[in-house]
Amino acid sequence: CVRLPFLPDTMRFTFLASVLVVAGAAAVGAQAAIREYRPEIIVTSPRVRGYGAQLLVEQHLAMGSLAPNERILGVGVVSPVFLHLRAALEVRQVMRPTEREFRYIPTILSTIPLWHAFEARNRTRVEIRDIERTWSRRWQHRSTIGRDVAIAGTDIFTYGQFDLSYDSRFQTLNRTEKTVGVRVPVSGMASIDTFFSRQDDTRRSPHTLIVGGALLRIAL
Repeated sequence: CVRLPFLPDTMRFTFLASVLVVAGAAAVGAQAAIREYRPEIIVTSPRVRGYGAQLLVEQHLAMGSLAPNERILGVGVVSPVFLHLRAALEVRQVMRPTEREFRYIPTILSTIPLWHAFEARNRTRVEIRDIERTWSRRWQHRSTIGRDVAIAGTDIFTYGQFDLSYDSRFQTLNRTEKTVGVRVPVSGMASIDTFFSRQDDTRRSPHTLIVGGALLRIAL
């Protein structure tokens, strides 16, 4: 086996270049699209025997007018890590101008180390949805590949991810989402994700949603 000492740096630059290419490609052909800003905060309590409580606040704002499309409030609990796996259970209330929805969300998450400091992060969950007393389920899977990159002495997590959703209302895999982002630590307890996503949904008109967002994570 021949060792190539330059390979990790080559992979780092290739990965960053790929992130930029994907971000640019996602915007092509999306003139007829919904566009949103998504500020979000997730606060995790101090853990007790590895378990932590979470509070989530998320806002969907129309680009341009900043009119609220959705507001999401959620609470949940996350388990300790066991064999690279952890579980979570959330309850969310989704408020829209014309309706209110409740979601009950069991989730399995995994983080698997890969070669050259890359990580694979996966999230599989079921959203049990109550939309004005009409019940349905949405199965979602998210796969993320990323790694820390040292910039100005700070390790910044750069990543790309892909989401796939099946909705029982339509009985089809109707939604895909492609995201690129960076996670920057701002203190020992907090970090900020800034991300860009393109979501395509065959059951929505227009089919495409373009999202620019920022996620503040706080672990107390």
